[in-house]
Amino acid sequence: MDTQDWYDVKEFAPGTYQFTEAERWNMFLFIGGERALLLDGGIGVGSARRLAESITDLPIDHVLTHTHWDHVGAIHEWESVGVHPNGKDKLANDYSAGCRDFVETWKGRPFPEGFDPETFTIPPGKFGRAVQEGDVIDLGGRTLRVWDTPGHSPCSISLFDDKERVLITGDLVKPGMPLFIQVPTAVLSDYGPSMRKLEKIAKENDARWVCSGHTDPCGDISIIGRMAAFVEEVEAGAHEPPKKREAGKWGVVDEYEATGFSVWIKDHARK
Repeated sequence: MDTQDWYDVKEFAPGTYQFTEAERWNMFLFIGGERALLLDGGIGVGSARRLAESITDLPIDHVLTHTHWDHVGAIHEWESVGVHPNGKDKLANDYSAGCRDFVETWKGRPFPEGFDPETFTIPPGKFGRAVQEGDVIDLGGRTLRVWDTPGHSPCSISLFDDKERVLITGDLVKPGMPLFIQVPTAVLSDYGPSMRKLEKIAKENDARWVCSGHTDPCGDISIIGRMAAFVEEVEAGAHEPPKKREAGKWGVVDEYEATGFSVWIKDHARK
């Protein structure tokens, strides 16, 4: 397995892998009978495609849960990628600011051999197909169904793997971590409906795992409903005034604390 001393790999269900880039950014490999699918691509310091191809010989498609810079690092490694229509024009974004900030502030594991921090950038990717609610991705004996789940981003989607009952939520549901409603694309009023949709999907399909772009696979599916209720309460003004937290590049954010997670918000997301 070609981890490049940069990725950690966990097969948490049969034929279902979480790749974690530098202990921080997750992507997911699903292997079917005829094809495989890599969801998200981290920041691209290593080669996610090389890692995936060291695990399976099947053709591998690449789809994004959303187009934030820390999910698109592998888009240039594929001839084209799948993304929600709202993210179609984001594949050619200039991600250089995020790359510079990462290189200048990184204090984690050593960079992999051959990586040059001075020239690090995320090359653009090419749009291949729209992936949105109602779509079914067939890997041969294994299907993933798609739902639109805006909130963190207008192009956010979530996917449910019918075979192993895995729910991938992008950055919408993050057990044990802050919900990032302070990012420029976030809309607080979209969070509750999207989370309630995921809660319903998880219950109706007896989901085993809920997964995100930054946390370990979580077997406590009830976390989705608890997060939904808390976010709805925050939106309704049902909680005490928030704490003010210094959040690095995000500046000062409003922080609401709940049991097992927290919420970070900036004023733009409340509108």
